[in-house]
Amino acid sequence: MSDFLDLQNGWYNGLIQGLGQSQDSFQIIQPAPPIASGTAANPTFWAYYNNIPPKTLTAQFVASGGNQFYNNYRGLLSALTPTRQIDVKADIGAENYAEWHAYVRTQPGVTMNQMPTMFRNWAMFNAPEVANIGSSDYAAILLDPIATAQNELALVYTTEKGLPVAFDWQLNYADLVTQLASSPSRSFNFNSGTMNKNVSSSWAGSSKSGFFGLWGGSSSSSSLSEQFASSNITVEASFEHVLVLANTPGAWYYSSAMGLAFANQTGNPWSDKSSINWNNTFGPNGNMQYFGANVIVASGMSITVTSDSKYSSLDQQTITSSGSSGFWPFYSGDSGSSSTNRVEFNQEGHMTITTSSIPGVPVVLGVNVLSAGEFVGHSSSLGISLFESARAFVADSLATV
Repeated sequence: MSDFLDLQNGWYNGLIQGLGQSQDSFQIIQPAPPIASGTAANPTFWAYYNNIPPKTLTAQFVASGGNQFYNNYRGLLSALTPTRQIDVKADIGAENYAEWHAYVRTQPGVTMNQMPTMFRNWAMFNAPEVANIGSSDYAAILLDPIATAQNELALVYTTEKGLPVAFDWQLNYADLVTQLASSPSRSFNFNSGTMNKNVSSSWAGSSKSGFFGLWGGSSSSSSLSEQFASSNITVEASFEHVLVLANTPGAWYYSSAMGLAFANQTGNPWSDKSSINWNNTFGPNGNMQYFGANVIVASGMSITVTSDSKYSSLDQQTITSSGSSGFWPFYSGDSGSSSTNRVEFNQEGHMTITTSSIPGVPVVLGVNVLSAGEFVGHSSSLGISLFESARAFVADSLATV
C-alpha cells in the first residue's frame, strides 16, 4: 500500500469526523473550486447531483462526464412500456400537438398532474374540437406511472423534435447561497501521525483510485507526492459555514416510474425490444447504481497544511509553480478572486500550504451517496437518515479530530 493511499484514507476518516458525516455514504469530491455566481452557476451546482458517483471514497469530479443521471434516466424510460398505449399526438393531430408542446414549454414548473385541466383550457381557445379527447388522454395517462413519466419528460424537457433540453433540480444556486449563509461553522484538526487509515467498513470499501497527488492533476505515486505523504502532516481546517443540502430532481424525474423499474428485474414494465435492461441499469455493471443525495458545501474556508519533510530547492520551485492547480486535500484552484493558495518553506525546507476561499462563495467538499435501491425507497433506512441529517447537522456545529 502506498503512503499516499494511507494518507488519503486517513484524511477521509478525519474529514467525515470533522464535518459530522458518515462512512456509510460520504464521498470526497476533487477538485473543490468555488462556484461563483453568474449564468453558469445553476448548471454547475446541479451537475453535482446529476453526476452518477463511482464506487470510490474519493472521486475526481468532471461536470461534462458521460455517466449522468438525466441522460441515463432518459435512456431508462425509453426501455419501459406503459400498461396502456395512449397516443396523444395521434388523437389531437400532429399540428395541434406541436403547438401544444410549444405552449407547455413556455409555462414554468409544469407537472403531469396539471395536464388534463391545462390542456382543456388551452384547447378551448386553440383547438376546441380536440379539447375533450386530449384532456381524457392525459387523465388516463396519470393512472400509469410509466406513461406519466414518459409524457412529462417528452413535453417539458424535450424540443418538438425530441431533442433534450436543460435539466433542473428543485433547489437552485440562489437557494444554496441563502441556506449556506445561515448554516453553522465547522473547524477541526488532523494529524497524519495519529490518523486512522482503516476504511474497510466504509460504503465503498478501501479507496484505491480517484485521488490526485500533492497538487491538482498530479499523480499520487510521483516522487514528490510520496515524499509529502510519508512526512508528518498536520491540517488546521475552519469554515465560516458548512451546509448539507438535500435536493430533488425537477419535473423531468418521476420517482414512481423508476421505482417500478427497479422492483421488476424482468418482464413488465421492461420492453423485450430494448437493449437497455435491469442488469445494465441497476446491476453490478449498470449505469445507475449510485446517486448523489446530499451535497456538502462550505464557504469562507481556511486550510493550513504543514509537512515536516525537507524539500530541496528544485522541489520547492516545482511545488510553488504548481499552486494554480490547488493542493491537497481540496485542490481548490488559485482563482485570485474566489480562492487563493500559498506555499512557503522555512530554512529547514519544511513546507506550509495555506488555502482560503472568500465568504459567501460555495465550495463543494463532498456528496452523500445512495445506492439505487435506497434512492428509489426499496431500502429506505439510510435514505431517510441522509435526508434527516441536514437537520441534525445544524445541532452539531463543531468537531475536533
